[in-house]
Amino acid sequence: MRVCLVGAFALAFASMLPASIIFTPEAPGVQQTTVAGAVVTETFDGLPTGLLGAYNSAIGTYSAGGAISAATAFGGANQTQYILTGDGSDSSQYQLTFSGLRDYFGLYWAAGDPLNLLSFYSGATLQGSFTIGDIVPSLSGAYFSNPNTGENSSEPYAYLNFTATDAASRFDRVVFQNTAAGTAFETDNHSIVNATTVIPEPSSWLLMAAGLGTVLMLAARRTKVLTK
Repeated sequence: MRVCLVGAFALAFASMLPASIIFTPEAPGVQQTTVAGAVVTETFDGLPTGLLGAYNSAIGTYSAGGAISAATAFGGANQTQYILTGDGSDSSQYQLTFSGLRDYFGLYWAAGDPLNLLSFYSGATLQGSFTIGDIVPSLSGAYFSNPNTGENSSEPYAYLNFTATDAASRFDRVVFQNTAAGTAFETDNHSIVNATTVIPEPSSWLLMAAGLGTVLMLAARRTKVLTK
């Protein structure tokens, strides 16, 4: 009976986990992540400029829809190549699919404008989405203008670290979308913590929780017997 209660508790605990993805900006002018363990980054510097087809990167698989550009006033970490969608590409979006569930993704979001939309998915489930309007309240005036050239002072340039705060909010796909014509969504230095680390599925966490509960129950029973 107690084992059943432990299992029920684990299931109830898992169902209570809220899906939540948060972001933290790097300091103004920083154009790559400083998160410990984020050692795998796609810089786009080794790719030819122009439209990008489906592309298998060290961090995941990019769909068609993006384009690689040389550095401009609107993008390019440290004046290097970057990826965009919208104006300058043949599509309004592309996606990056990981090999398994992740709890961290970082990117340099350059020349952020209201048409840029970044969305995180687990399968078909939307885990969270962000526009530049969600980001700007966390940024000081020091983030506005290209940190390499001083141009375009009306838009923010920031490296952003996105983190799932719980097991329920992990993601396996990121979608980059420009929601209307007239601008582009420019990003660079896409980073993950480890390309070979796949976070356990929720069922694994349930099994571990149930196992821990069983161990604690048996320990409590043993203590009760010894104290009689």
